[in-house]
Amino acid sequence: MRVEFATEPGHPGGPNEDFVVAGPTTLVLLDGVTSSSDNGCKHGVPWFVERLGTALFTHSGGRPDRSLAECLHDAIEDTSALHVDGCDLARPDAPAATAVVVRVVGDRLEYLVLSDSTLLIERDDDLTVVTDDRLGVVGAAARRRRNAHPAGSSGYLTAHQEYADTVRATRNVPGGHWVAAADPAAAGEALTGGLALGEVRAFAALTDGASRLVDRFGIGDWDRLMTTLRHFGPAELLARVRAAEASDADGARWPRGKVCDDATAVWALV
Repeated sequence: MRVEFATEPGHPGGPNEDFVVAGPTTLVLLDGVTSSSDNGCKHGVPWFVERLGTALFTHSGGRPDRSLAECLHDAIEDTSALHVDGCDLARPDAPAATAVVVRVVGDRLEYLVLSDSTLLIERDDDLTVVTDDRLGVVGAAARRRRNAHPAGSSGYLTAHQEYADTVRATRNVPGGHWVAAADPAAAGEALTGGLALGEVRAFAALTDGASRLVDRFGIGDWDRLMTTLRHFGPAELLARVRAAEASDADGARWPRGKVCDDATAVWALV
């Protein structure tokens, strides 16, 4: 694989809770799930994301005999063991992350997607979009109530807290949505699949901060986004995301919880 990527924090100089690592046959992209400072963990989300991502890359690249879901299971176990003492990992807002993994094993390209990051797989005459929409489903009603209020108003802030409470209460429970946190059982909820390597031309992995150009703002479609990556690269895609965010700084056109979000885009030729 030949990989290019760009990543930016949501605010200049702020922390970036995204993590990306790539090797000749394996790519891992994580997006840290923002939580309150009082989340029961003394380490924090960036610490968690870096260690989970490193463990997931090690397992996925080094254990082709294990499925990607099993590799994620093992990586979550390893990471949880690092901060089990002094951290309350049972809390629903404990550090967590979305995940995209792509690897080449023999003549197959295998993938895993957990939560709201997006994987695009380009073949000669087809573009496959893989994303886990369960977060959007469980939070839809609360999000509509929030977005009915002017951004920043007291009604909006109250409804946004309701939305955040809904997301927290439905995290990693049956019928809810799933992220990689402390319970390795979440790995079994990931979307997984594989394709013949010879069918694949390229793929892209996007955190929701990068995919929002299409799935939140509706600026172009996935084919156009892939064209941008192919001809101009990931940095140009992020520049277009930031320009769209800046054009709607008060969230009036595109209501959203974060005016700017951490954003990472990965483009790979196979």
